[in-house]
Parts: sequence; C-alpha cells; structure tokens
Amino acid sequence: VNTDACVACQAAACGDGFVQAGTDECDDGNLADGDGCSATCKLEFRRAFVTSMLYTGDLGGIVGADAKIQARAQAAGLPGTFLAWISDDVNTPQTRFTKGVAGYRLVNNTVIATSFADLTDGTLLAPINVNEMGGGPPVGNTSCAGGGFPTVWTGTLATGNIWVNNQCNQWTSINGTSATWGRATDTNTSWSSWCSGGGAVCVWTSALYCFQQ
Repeated sequence: VNTDACVACQAAACGDGFVQAGTDECDDGNLADGDGCSATCKLEFRRAFVTSMLYTGDLGGIVGADAKIQARAQAAGLPGTFLAWISDDVNTPQTRFTKGVAGYRLVNNTVIATSFADLTDGTLLAPINVNEMGGGPPVGNTSCAGGGFPTVWTGTLATGNIWVNNQCNQWTSINGTSATWGRATDTNTSWSSWCSGGGAVCVWTSALYCFQQ
C-alpha cells in the first residue's frame, strides 16, 4: 500500500513520489520549491482548468461530472484529484472542496485566486479560460445572450453555493427544464453565474470547470 508509512518496503518520506495519507498534501518526487509541491510536500497551489470537451446536462450526477473532469486531467498528465465546480440540491463546492490557503493556477501558471476564500469572494484574478491541454475554452450551443459564448455548466454561485435547485434533474437527464451556466471569459461573478435557462436546455452542450483538491 503506497499511501501509508511504508512505501516499497522503505519508510515513507517526502520526495519519494507517493502521497502519504495524513502527512503529505502532495509528492511530486522531488524536494524543490516553486513547482506546486513544496520541499515539505505541502501544496503551494492547486491547478484549475475548463474542459476542452463539451457535455450535455446529463453528466451522470455530480459523481459523473467528477469522473469526466478527472479523465481530462489524467489525459493531460495532471496529477492529483480534481472535482467539478458544480452543485446539485445537496452538494456544492462549499461542501465538497478542500479549503485552504493554497492558491489556484491555470495549467499555464496564470494565478486565478490566492486561496479558496479568494476563489469564492466574487472576483477572479484571471478568467478560467484555459483547458487542460493549454488551449482556449470550447464554445457549446447554448443560446445565452444570442449564443456563441464559452458557457460552463455550474448550477453554482460565485460564492460556491447552490444557485438553482434540480438542474437537469440533478444533472442526470437531457430532459431537464432548468439549468445555469457561467462564462469562461469573465472574472466577475459571471464566471460562475452568468446565464440561466428554462425549457429544453439540458440537451445543450457546455464545458465544466475543474479544480484540483
């Protein structure tokens, strides 16, 4: 078991490339500072990105949304656990995310927030407009403001709390009649809560925001 005090039959240590549960926040296999994981195996920052892929509102629930963005992180070679910035009637980023003083950076190292509190204060330092591969955000087919914008499924206010109940039947159906989106080019509260729609909206496609924990 490479997460306890014995790794490959040797005592676990910072820099061995394995995250020791309850001791390490990260372990990138070196003892260098400034690369996201400090010389004491503490997170210096967490990665964030918008997915390069588009999805309908049937995300398979929050669990399905998390699986989708974890797959994108792994495809890009990004380590760690990522969760989707999305809410259902019970779960929100405020209740699900790891909170702390570690800041958030895009995959191109642009800083978007200096801590979880900064992330949820209503203003980002930069938009979350870079996907896991380093490209720009995709444009789905929502008709918000006439369409043609990089919308992101959220169901979430910029504070990390729920925006509207029962969106896309808890993100499990394209037949849902309520959904909300953020816009990946914004840094004010619209980054998370830009547009809401009713009717046949869950069949539309948008990206997801992803945050390392």
